Amino acid sequence: MKEFTIKVLPEQGNLTNAIEFIEKRLIECKTGSKDRAKAVLLAEEYLVELFKVTKENRSVIIRVKRFFGKTTVTLISESRNEVTAGTVNSILDLDCYESAPNAEAAIRSMIINANSDILRQSYRNGINKIVITAGISSQKNLMNVLFSMLLAVIVCSIMRFALSENICNAINDYVFMTIKTIFLNALKAVIAPLIFFSIAASVSSVTDLSELGKIGARVMGFYAMTTLAATIVAFTAYNIINPGTFNELSYMISETQQVGGQETVSILDTIIGIVPDNFIGAFVNSATLQLIFLGILVGGVVPLMGEKTEKITSFISAANDLFLRVASTITKCLPIAVFAFIGSMVMTMDFQLIMTLLSLFFCILLGMIVMLIFYLTVVFIMTGSNPFEFFKNAVPAWLNAFALSSSSAAMPFTMDTCDKKLNISPKLYSFSIPLGATINMDGFVVVLTISTLFLAKVFGVELSGGEIASLIVTIVLLSFGAPGIPGVSTICMSVLLMQFHVPMEALAIFIGIDAITDPLNTANNVFGDIVGTFCVGKRSGMMNGRH
Repeated sequence: MKEFTIKVLPEQGNLTNAIEFIEKRLIECKTGSKDRAKAVLLAEEYLVELFKVTKENRSVIIRVKRFFGKTTVTLISESRNEVTAGTVNSILDLDCYESAPNAEAAIRSMIINANSDILRQSYRNGINKIVITAGISSQKNLMNVLFSMLLAVIVCSIMRFALSENICNAINDYVFMTIKTIFLNALKAVIAPLIFFSIAASVSSVTDLSELGKIGARVMGFYAMTTLAATIVAFTAYNIINPGTFNELSYMISETQQVGGQETVSILDTIIGIVPDNFIGAFVNSATLQLIFLGILVGGVVPLMGEKTEKITSFISAANDLFLRVASTITKCLPIAVFAFIGSMVMTMDFQLIMTLLSLFFCILLGMIVMLIFYLTVVFIMTGSNPFEFFKNAVPAWLNAFALSSSSAAMPFTMDTCDKKLNISPKLYSFSIPLGATINMDGFVVVLTISTLFLAKVFGVELSGGEIASLIVTIVLLSFGAPGIPGVSTICMSVLLMQFHVPMEALAIFIGIDAITDPLNTANNVFGDIVGTFCVGKRSGMMNGRH
């Protein structure tokens, strides 16, 4: 364990010294350059605000600590009131960013909001406390999951050949199944409030596109168009490869979860079923479309509440943060759950399953390649630019996103590419890139669509026309409101499995595939953000800094 602490008086000259202290100590704690840069940026923003509210003759305590591989920066101050920094409202008006300094401020504020998942803030008994996590990246989470998968395959393969069938069944039934059930129950418990508050918070923060201006409307319209295209590409790729055969993996279903006969659901039934007849019932039944509808309805009404709007918005935002934190805590157990899921699969599966999973992987890969071709075609049609030259300029950001497996973590490099390689105005990319990291998830749509269709088929669940329409709507809306936390794909897939009555054993297969395809997924998302920004910039005359 390493721990470093200093106290600084809230004077302007001390800010530089405080930032230098934090940066040097983070280097000593061996944090990565990108994690360190994000932590220093957040710390600087909050120190500026803490200096304003700290009581006279009181110091700000700065502590950098590394414990069990986790590095944190803690800022503590005895203050007159609660500190605020990087609020959403401060970044909505694009017209205020006419100069480079203001554009830089917008970028900083956007990055702060995008990295809120590594930030904890509290104000109790006159004490402001900000904790910034600087040492755990999404890449590490991915590596932990991949390592857990590999370990499960090796250990359980040895056990399968070395131990008797009865012992293997006992380990699967009493160890792996127990862990799987606990993890899935925890996910189910948090899914309904997570969907509702995530959607409500998103809608209540931006309900009037006139606040964003014409440019904001164009960016959001482009992202909606590519999301719809992603669903079409996913269905096309699925029908071309046609992975798996019907009911192929039904042997993996426990006796208590056998799929029974299902009523055919028409498109009309799906539309009617979006509106619930009981507010609480939508939560009890985890009815995804009903929860999304209620979230949009409540979020849209919030701005109409007059003087109560601010309090209600704060409550919804706090509730959203709470359930995001709960979900994030649950997904920290993902490597353990993955070991149990994959271990159970290895213990019981027919090795023909490997070929089936390969066909699913190639289907998703085809979808990603087609989306890449689609993006370059859109660049040519909408801007007349050479798509190969564009790809050459944008590919460093694509590779960076692939390596980081996180749109938020890749955001600084993505913005730098827009600025230096593509010559896009800061006024545009300071808005469009953070927005895209939140709502433009075309790779996410491709993976979820293909995987849901595949899992439904191999576990013997027939989807009617109405259910397929419901699937499209649900995935598109989930892509707009998906929380930015590690393991979000697992959470969203569990939502879809429950909605379409696919046995939860299917989640084990998805977790394995998602861990492998996640870098491609993220790279696709980021590339779509860059394409949207470039096309809107070209058509709006917002290139080379021209406004």
